[in-house]
Amino acid sequence: MAELYKKTLSKSQVPTYFHVPYVETGYRYLYQPWRFYLYSVFYNNMETLNVWTHVVGTLVMTSRLYQISVTFDLFDPYTWPLLAAVMSFTVMFLTSSAAHMFSHKSMDVNCCMFMADFACTGLYGYGTILTHYYYSLDQYFLDSVLLRNVFYFGSILAVLSCAFGSMSKAIVHDLHSRRRTALIVSGLGLIYILSNFPILHRMWNSEWTEGIAHHLKQMISMIGVCFFYSTKIPERLSPGTFDFIGNSHQIFHILLVLSTQSHVDGVVWDIKFRQAFVVPRPPPSLWNTFGIIALICVADLLTVNYFYSTFKRQTICSKTEN
Repeated sequence: MAELYKKTLSKSQVPTYFHVPYVETGYRYLYQPWRFYLYSVFYNNMETLNVWTHVVGTLVMTSRLYQISVTFDLFDPYTWPLLAAVMSFTVMFLTSSAAHMFSHKSMDVNCCMFMADFACTGLYGYGTILTHYYYSLDQYFLDSVLLRNVFYFGSILAVLSCAFGSMSKAIVHDLHSRRRTALIVSGLGLIYILSNFPILHRMWNSEWTEGIAHHLKQMISMIGVCFFYSTKIPERLSPGTFDFIGNSHQIFHILLVLSTQSHVDGVVWDIKFRQAFVVPRPPPSLWNTFGIIALICVADLLTVNYFYSTFKRQTICSKTEN
């Protein structure tokens, strides 16, 4: 068993379902005990850095949770949107790390865990909406229809993001498919545009502060995330060269951690220096912070269950036909 941790397989030695575009080697053995995949991340394979980059993200967000706990009064409802958002960021990084860790366990595990990853990514998007519309919005919008409905609309987009990602995993099996990329990017893209509208409005009004600088870093990093995720550069330029290190997936993981950190920095700045100008409406409560997030989790669970069942039916039908 110990030797298997160090050995990797080529693309031709694993089923097509596990193939990653332009990655030719570094695949792990399938159907091994759970501990095999846990130990395998301490050896060089295609998933090693994918796991550790999001472990770093988990640790960064955990440290930010600690900083929030010592900087703000957690019993003050005004801090609950920030706390709920950073917790959702932490869960997303942790879930993504686990999905990559156990990605070669089996087709069923791979499908289920990456669907959970898509669900938590949608939750991450909702966390950005929660913080931007509570802490970063201009006073002009405080009594607007947008602010009264944005959290409900954002929760719908979060569930749709989970649905689009799960659909891409269950139905579109070709990893080179543009339809698959379009499904994933469109779901997250809608959340991202809605989330950053308050920031774009402040920039449009020529506000250039330290807080805006943090938000701008977040936007630039997220543009990089979209670019590398969509283009598969650099590995598509030289398939097999970046199997272990330097591929687009690892790069966008790192950029996502940087984007999230900049997001939190920008929001904390807004809390400290814009409180006199921004009075959140509706006022934070357990329902419109943690409650809606819990509701999204329930909806995501039902969505993942539906598409996972669809995937299982397709798998059974495929085996029957063969």
